[in-house]
Amino acid sequence: MMGPSHAACGAAAWVALTADYQLHLQDLTVPIGWGVLDVGDAGVLTGALVTAGAALLPDLDHPDGTVARSLRPLSTWLARGICRLSGGHRRGTHSVLGVAVFTGLAAAAQKIGIPVEGLGWVWPLAAVMSVLLIAFAVQVLAFVPDRVARLNWVVGIGLGVLVGLHPPAHEWWFAAAVATGVVAHLAGDLVTTRGIHLLYPLRMPLPLPRSVYKNRSFLTVPLIGNAGSAAEIALLAPITLFALTGLWGAFALTTGLVVA
Repeated sequence: MMGPSHAACGAAAWVALTADYQLHLQDLTVPIGWGVLDVGDAGVLTGALVTAGAALLPDLDHPDGTVARSLRPLSTWLARGICRLSGGHRRGTHSVLGVAVFTGLAAAAQKIGIPVEGLGWVWPLAAVMSVLLIAFAVQVLAFVPDRVARLNWVVGIGLGVLVGLHPPAHEWWFAAAVATGVVAHLAGDLVTTRGIHLLYPLRMPLPLPRSVYKNRSFLTVPLIGNAGSAAEIALLAPITLFALTGLWGAFALTTGLVVA
């Protein structure tokens, strides 16, 4: 999948897991979300920012990709290092091992807090990671053009502070957001023709038909064909609509507006 599709899928997945309300359209009532994680209405909004960025994390294995240009030079250095450690594109970061590592780092960051007078407890590592993830989403969704890419730092830090001041009301929200985003990314790439090395570094296939494997180790169920295909764009439309509807509903509830 392309970057914008990954970001939209990540935000939609967070809405599905955290939102829990009904949208009333004339005589039709549409349920939005399953409410699996109770993060509060504001948490649906702020968590979606982080999850949209986390849905781009696996592509840090591509030093020349869009994500690597999001917070230069930091993101470029990270991408080069992760590319070497992960064995290349769509390998280590696109695997069960990658999900575990990213989620573990997020969980560790959320556990390291320090008391600050007047603010209570703050979590510096989670805050830094939030800035990075939000900047990923800002870059990929083209909110800031490349010629003024330094503004990604401003936008990322600004929205990172917003998330820090209004974090979702759940003890493990940050780890859950990162895990949700990364899993959404893997699911998106799984349904393309290139597939993912799900069991990296193992090369043994799962007990599945050979037709779903490419080069013995890349699992692929090419429902949408190549990345950027017409099928991907067609799939992206309802996913984006669901995410935006859920975020509008959360905003309306948070601010006291009426969801129509």
